[in-house]
Amino acid sequence: MKCFLYSLILSLLSFACNTDNNSNSSAPKKFSGNYSIALLPFSDADTIFVKRLKDSLQKRLAVNFTTLPQKQLPAFAFYKPRQRYIADSLLIFLKSSNQQKADKIVGITTKDISTQKGEIANWGVLGLGYCPGEACVISTFRAGKGKVGDSKFLNRMTILALHELGHTFGLPHCPETSCIMKDAEGKMNLDNGNSYCPKCHKYLSGKGILK
Repeated sequence: MKCFLYSLILSLLSFACNTDNNSNSSAPKKFSGNYSIALLPFSDADTIFVKRLKDSLQKRLAVNFTTLPQKQLPAFAFYKPRQRYIADSLLIFLKSSNQQKADKIVGITTKDISTQKGEIANWGVLGLGYCPGEACVISTFRAGKGKVGDSKFLNRMTILALHELGHTFGLPHCPETSCIMKDAEGKMNLDNGNSYCPKCHKYLSGKGILK
C-alpha cells in the first residue's frame, strides 16, 4: 500500500514515502558491523554541497557513508508536460543502480520532482522514499536555496534526508509536530523540528543507526 506526502501547491514543500513492493525481505546486509548508505548525486547536483550534506548526516547517523560517482538523470523519468522528473521512476533507477551493494541509496538532485496523489498524476514534491525499502530521493528545488543562509539550507536538506531515510527503515509519518517524521501536510515545515520524537528515536536506535 502506498503512502504519500505532497505539496498542495507548487510553491509548497513536501516529502513522501512509497512502498517498495520488490524489497528483499531477508535481513539487510551489514558492512563492518554497520548499515551502509550510498549517496548518489545526479549530474546537476553541487558536489561541494553533497559533501557538506554527507558530513552533516555523518554527525547524526552511525552508518558507513559512500558517495557514488555522479550519474545523469534517467530520460525515462522525465515528465515533459511539467518539466519535472517522476520521483517514483527515480526510485526504480536508484534501486537498479545500487544493486543491493549498500543497504540504502539516496539520490540527490536540484531538479523539480513529482509523484502521484490519488487521481492526480503529477504533484510536485521535495522528496520520496520507499517505506520500507532500499531507495529514496531528495530535491533541493523547493528547499529555498538562495532565500535562506547556507547553514539553514543545509539543515533543511539534512532533515529531509533523515525523514526519507526514516521511511526506508519502515517509519511512517509521525503525529508529533516537532518530529523529523511528521507529515508536512502541504506546508513548509523543515524548520519545525530537528530531531526524532522519543518513539521514532527508539525505533531507529533499535536499528543501530543513530549516534
